[in-house]
Amino acid sequence: MREPRDRAELVEGLLAAEFADIDADAMRRVHAGEHDEWLSALEATGLFGRTTLADIADCWTAEPRLLRDALLAEADEFTRRRCLAAWATLEAGPAAAVGG
Repeated sequence: MREPRDRAELVEGLLAAEFADIDADAMRRVHAGEHDEWLSALEATGLFGRTTLADIADCWTAEPRLLRDALLAEADEFTRRRCLAAWATLEAGPAAAVGG
């Protein structure tokens, strides 16, 4: 499931501006499906109706990388690399986190 490009760009811009300090814990929450923080931020803008927010939530649940990428859209290279490394560890699963 993909977000429509116009909406994805708007979401990306809003979240990148609001959440400039993204870290490995944020990546863990995104990966785990804990998206309320970011949905609340979008709701607070008043730009999205309930149906659209529910659709965004469904998109993020189906493909958490959409939210990850939106949060990292404006991140500096160091933050981007650190967060993507954390994501890769999450994708590899618990065995990778303890060394195999």
